[in-house]
Amino acid sequence: MVLLKKSPPQFQNIGILEKIYPLYEKAMAETKVVCREKCADCCTCNVVVTSLETAFILHSMDTESLADLKQRLEEKFPVKRYIPKMTTNQFAAYCLSGQEIPDEENNPDWGKCPFLEEDCCTLYLLRPFGCRSMMSQVNCGKTGYAQVPPLALTITNIFLQYIEHLDYKGFSGNLSDMLALDIHNYEKPDTPRLFIRNMKIPRLMVPPEHRSAVAPLLKQIAALT
Repeated sequence: MVLLKKSPPQFQNIGILEKIYPLYEKAMAETKVVCREKCADCCTCNVVVTSLETAFILHSMDTESLADLKQRLEEKFPVKRYIPKMTTNQFAAYCLSGQEIPDEENNPDWGKCPFLEEDCCTLYLLRPFGCRSMMSQVNCGKTGYAQVPPLALTITNIFLQYIEHLDYKGFSGNLSDMLALDIHNYEKPDTPRLFIRNMKIPRLMVPPEHRSAVAPLLKQIAALT
């Protein structure tokens, strides 16, 4: 496994990403959830990240943290894990064009995230958006599913679309695969079936009933990007 050493030029948007994360937390501040420390029921090996988020994680780590990450990948790399067939913006494009949505297999029973230690995230401050946006108003460990308010889901989709848009020249994949990939070779990955190209926002997925509620937020995001 080869860890990324330095970012290519297209990762100049890392600074914007650092501002997007706290803006999302502010937008979700009033959403009441049952998630608490050491609540790791949703922390599976199935998280998807962009190459921009991957660069942010690796470039924010010191030598010791990088060594720990490499060791975890080598010892706990998930053999069975979610491999995405489309990005969020591609899903939006499929819906707009009326294309058939590709079938995807995703099972939480495939295992826990390799970066958990006693149900605490070792990447917590650097965790990708897919982890930051995991939330539920019910105990999903007991119910077997998460319950997310419709408006919170719309806001989450907006941020997913914008993060991908920032990295439209990059690609996405499973967190473990992305951290193990040498970004310098991303034009021709050794195993291209594991990764999928990002794209610009074709249209934001905002239902009519939420448009007025998210309008101020859209202006804030636009000011960042």
